[in-house]
Amino acid sequence: MGKNQSKYEDDHLMEEGKQVQKVQNINKIHGLARLISAKRDHQQIVAAQGWSKQDEDMRNMQILKGLFKKLDPTVMKAVGDVRGEIQISFKYDFKRHLLLVKVIKCRELRSKDLRSKMSDPYVKLEMTPDVEDAEEKRTRVYPQTNNPKFDEIFAYPLTETELINRKLVVKVMDSDLLGRDDFLGEVIIDMNTFNFRDSPIHTAWYNLNMETDLDVTGDLEVSVEFQHPSSLLVTIHGAHGLSARDDVSLADPFVKVTVPGTKLMFQTKELKNTVDPVWNETFEFEVALEELPQRYIIFHVIDKSTFGGNDSLGQVIIELMTFNPDHSLHDFFRLADLRNTERLKSKWAQHATAEEFRESLVAHASSRHPTFLFQEHTGKKIVSVSCRKAGAQGKVRIIDGIPVK
Repeated sequence: MGKNQSKYEDDHLMEEGKQVQKVQNINKIHGLARLISAKRDHQQIVAAQGWSKQDEDMRNMQILKGLFKKLDPTVMKAVGDVRGEIQISFKYDFKRHLLLVKVIKCRELRSKDLRSKMSDPYVKLEMTPDVEDAEEKRTRVYPQTNNPKFDEIFAYPLTETELINRKLVVKVMDSDLLGRDDFLGEVIIDMNTFNFRDSPIHTAWYNLNMETDLDVTGDLEVSVEFQHPSSLLVTIHGAHGLSARDDVSLADPFVKVTVPGTKLMFQTKELKNTVDPVWNETFEFEVALEELPQRYIIFHVIDKSTFGGNDSLGQVIIELMTFNPDHSLHDFFRLADLRNTERLKSKWAQHATAEEFRESLVAHASSRHPTFLFQEHTGKKIVSVSCRKAGAQGKVRIIDGIPVK
């Protein structure tokens, strides 16, 4: 019975895999149809029931959120912590050299909407390094639910050898009619953790995390020295091969360094227009000799932005558990986005300007201000907002109460 059931599941997965391309082509036109569908549905409801106050509130909240997302696209990223899980199944077809990925369902997602407790979730998949000629893969959008059931299969043409070096980036998104879709969580799965020869199908639940930046590059050169009785000297020499986040210029990097538990954080000077900065700056932390095995050092390389919203260029964590206080340490450490590690989850803080945007957004939503925004809209309008402090501005076009991208 078990073998027959396994064969049935394998055949079912393979058959569904043949339908992948058809589903992906259909998904391409969904975005274009959403605005037309929303406007038609809205007009039908108004014709049958009149203008609903609840409907009006929901649409105007979307406009308000869209305006603030124009000011700073990260404004919705920290409205509530990332929460929830996603269930995914993997199968490798040895005959056709295909990896079949089945997105099954999510549970307990956290809504990013200001007033609604439900999301409009969908899932995006990206294989890294990229599979040649592979288009972006995504599921359908499931409206008004935090526990969507997808049951959609996607195929990746990969040999066994190619599979070993691949990672699958799975992002759960909240569809937004206006502006950029909201990020609900992410998981990155190493394909080399599976042994398809021993077990043909792998199905598991994965906890969703904050977004991981896979474009981080470069190394950080540092040295660590201990001087009795309780002086830990940390020298940041330089960095090499940083990733420039601006198409116009190179980075303007600086480094923040801290030893959690010492209540101190130091910062190097900012250097202009370089991806190979040299600092040679030394900072002193007071750490007792017996405390060294429990301590660790966090380095965070940051690209200074003129308009606020500094860009992270990666982190390095040095554990002092194996550090020999009688010998200095001098080495190059690979930079990576470590925000989802346990060491940094409790330490990570977002930029102050973005946090002010979020607080302002919630305040405007609670007080229903500005008043002209929270009313019935007819005809064509353009609503704009600006912030001198952040050097940011944004505007939204509205046609008969429907926000238009």
